Amino acid sequence: MSNSNLSPPAVEVDSALAHRFILTQVERFTLVFPATWIAEIIRIDRSQILDLPFYDPILTGIIHYNGQITPLIASARLLEVAPRSLPERLVVMRLDRGAEGLQNVGLIVDRAIGSTTQSELPSELFSSNRSGSTIMMESSLVPSNLWQPKYWSSGN
Repeated sequence: MSNSNLSPPAVEVDSALAHRFILTQVERFTLVFPATWIAEIIRIDRSQILDLPFYDPILTGIIHYNGQITPLIASARLLEVAPRSLPERLVVMRLDRGAEGLQNVGLIVDRAIGSTTQSELPSELFSSNRSGSTIMMESSLVPSNLWQPKYWSSGN
């Protein structure tokens, strides 16, 4: 039996993804994710979200997905866009182990636009002099205290 029909090792797939980016829309912004960060793009019903009222509003809630608890971050709030109500069906970018400490976290976006290569993106996206409506998703955009409750009782 020949091994020529076997799929390539994951290392080659990871290196191919290293130069690819997933484009999403959040209000007027294009939020760009490194492809190595994305485990999958899922659609969920708003009714699946369990609210977390004592946490920062950026943390929209949690869902039970594939046997795991997945926290959901509102990308619009993360980008400081005026909050609006969530639609009945949401597009969620569920992050993978490459997402620098955000593994299994879901980011709610308005829609997935497509994918592209680094050479097709504006060069300023990869520098510290960023401005404009295209933003690279980085773990530093997520507040470090996001996972800490704001209040422990209704008396606070």
